[in-house]
Amino acid sequence: MESITAQQLAKLNIKGIRVAQPYGRLLGEPEKNAVIFIWGEKGAGKSTMSLGLADALAEHGRIEYIPAEEHFGKTLVDRVKRLGATHQNLNFTKWKSIQGLKEILLKNRSFACILDSISVIDANAKETVELAQWCRENGIMFVMVSHATKDGQYKGNTSIAHECDIEIKVTKEGGAETEKNRYRELTAIAVPFTAQDREVAPEKSTTKEENNPDTRENPVDTPFKITLKELDTLHKIRSWKRINSMFGSKMPCYAPKHSGESENAHLSIRYTADYPKKRYIMDLLLDGHLEYQACTEGKGGGLKACWKKLVSKYGDLEIRIYKQDHAKVVLGAKEYKRQERAFGKKETKSTAPDSPITKTKKKPAAKPKPTSTKQEKTSSKEQPTTKNISSDEKPQQQVDIEAAKESQAKLDAFLTKVLG
Repeated sequence: MESITAQQLAKLNIKGIRVAQPYGRLLGEPEKNAVIFIWGEKGAGKSTMSLGLADALAEHGRIEYIPAEEHFGKTLVDRVKRLGATHQNLNFTKWKSIQGLKEILLKNRSFACILDSISVIDANAKETVELAQWCRENGIMFVMVSHATKDGQYKGNTSIAHECDIEIKVTKEGGAETEKNRYRELTAIAVPFTAQDREVAPEKSTTKEENNPDTRENPVDTPFKITLKELDTLHKIRSWKRINSMFGSKMPCYAPKHSGESENAHLSIRYTADYPKKRYIMDLLLDGHLEYQACTEGKGGGLKACWKKLVSKYGDLEIRIYKQDHAKVVLGAKEYKRQERAFGKKETKSTAPDSPITKTKKKPAAKPKPTSTKQEKTSSKEQPTTKNISSDEKPQQQVDIEAAKESQAKLDAFLTKVLG
């Protein structure tokens, strides 16, 4: 279709595709023939980002992933296992040439092509743009990955950025942020590095229990707890933003599922990196005030070195988590269940109706032992014929009035004789 009227264009209903989270939060709902450009510094996590995205896109059809840098080596196998990128529609194809790639895409009726990276295939910017245009015309989504230069810019001229619909920059802090997106406003996410990071809880529908103000978010009132040392052993620290997300702080946080209890948590981390001077500073903030500053320099410096310094000094510092979903993410399933059980036991003890201190147990009355026939015979002989009557049951004795008068008269006569 070379020409179309405005009225005809207004009647068109072009729907985008939905991509699994957290990638969908970054991309929006792109068209099936969208062109995506991913770039970043060496070791930032571009291949991890592109492989996770490829596995998410595999829900819509066959994916041709071309690992032009590492081929089918150990690093690729480890990354596939780590991310759990094992969708049946995800296929890995060796790089031969641009023409060979086009033939494979048409033959397999592929939904998308991920080329990692364009720097290795010896294709200049013009050839890369032409390949992207060819994929767009044939209704194939095209994802190209590129390295960054020493100046912090992507390799190639600006024609690549102009051709793409979505431009994603992967940072060394572990984030992926859109610098261009035709399908939604610019946003950012934390790059999922493991299969667990890719798991996002489904949206909960509001129920009567949730609307009830008496219901609690946690099964217990006591908050969940974890120290910085325990946090360091449970999670791989790749980004200061991810550390903040575990604290429950949004200063800023790329991962909404780790949003925690408040905008600014009790603990927060601030990281400043001066790459030209190779000087790195990590600040520990308590309620917004600077508590400690870890500084590293040179080749041995950086985020991990600063974090290690901070943990060595404040490893016993405790984080309290009040959101149940947030606690599950930070503590992990095993530790979460352990604390839940421990809090449950405390709660049952405190809410018991009668504590063992205040309550005195009454001993049941001893049952009389049955007597033998011999004992019954002897007891019947020993028992008197008269009944033993208790003091309450004794009858009142009758008083002899005449005898009393007579004794009173004798007493009076004796007293008058003695006294007179």
